[in-house]
Amino acid sequence: MRRSVGLIGAVVVAVLAWAAISYYRYLERSAALRVEVAGGDGGGLPLARPESEHFDATALERVTQDPAAAGLRAFIVLRHGHVVFERFRHGINANTLIDSGGFAPALVALVAGVTVQQRMLALSALGPFDAPGWRDAIEHASGHRYTELLGHRVWARLNAAPAYIALPTPNAAAPVDCCFHARVQDWMRIGALLVDGGNFEGAQIVTDSWILRMRQPASADGLHGLGVELTASAHGAAPLAARDTVFLRGPGRWRLWAVPSLHLVVLFGSGSGDDAGSASAGSTTTVGRAAAATWDETRLPNLVIAAVTDRTAPQNPESLLQQLVPHH
Repeated sequence: MRRSVGLIGAVVVAVLAWAAISYYRYLERSAALRVEVAGGDGGGLPLARPESEHFDATALERVTQDPAAAGLRAFIVLRHGHVVFERFRHGINANTLIDSGGFAPALVALVAGVTVQQRMLALSALGPFDAPGWRDAIEHASGHRYTELLGHRVWARLNAAPAYIALPTPNAAAPVDCCFHARVQDWMRIGALLVDGGNFEGAQIVTDSWILRMRQPASADGLHGLGVELTASAHGAAPLAARDTVFLRGPGRWRLWAVPSLHLVVLFGSGSGDDAGSASAGSTTTVGRAAAATWDETRLPNLVIAAVTDRTAPQNPESLLQQLVPHH
């Protein structure tokens, strides 16, 4: 009996040791497949009632019930630096880390602006916008890793929480067209830079002239700026109601719209391709991609713009009334 007890004990110890070693190796592999991006204190964004920022609160609530908002996981509206409305569902909240896919190139453009501003990089060294190419040019000219500059010169100065970039293989170059894992709410800080001339809560992160450059056509077809999509790129039954709108197109139905003329930022997330509540929104299923391709990505921002009560006139001569009635 004693011999059996001793044998069982030895087996248990061996199993526990194997589990500990396996877990340690798992942590090692995980660490090798990500690079950390420094952040700030991660404090929440200032809040305000919709009415104080000239919104019809009832109209904003109706936006969440619109057919275009089906599958809503995250919906945040920010104006003049204040969050005036937010809704989260399916296990997502403001602090959920997501891989927002195609949002990432905007970060490359912002880092480029900072390095040009600080004379670490000559504008002539960049050429037409290409996120990986610009990353390489930034690193070559500055002598710093892109992730270091992103963290210390942009992300931390926005007081965003620490983030990370997932790597395809150990020691690979940091992807710049996907794989940036950050809190949902921290993307509103990037939106604030785009609508407030590179300023965030009194700190000039990048020059106003660079933000203007980002919002100008930078591709031969006129659809894209520097790391951002322009109004002509939007797919919808009606054009974007504000002609100066720029936006970031993430996976599935993740979008970040920025309207400088209204100091307005709108984030919407749905159909990431992962199960609801997952901490990643980077990949999409075939069904998810098909649904995203046919989704009207102008309707929701137009409805939010229509809820602004102090706008003098729509930026686009098309009437917003048609946006209030589904499929018309």
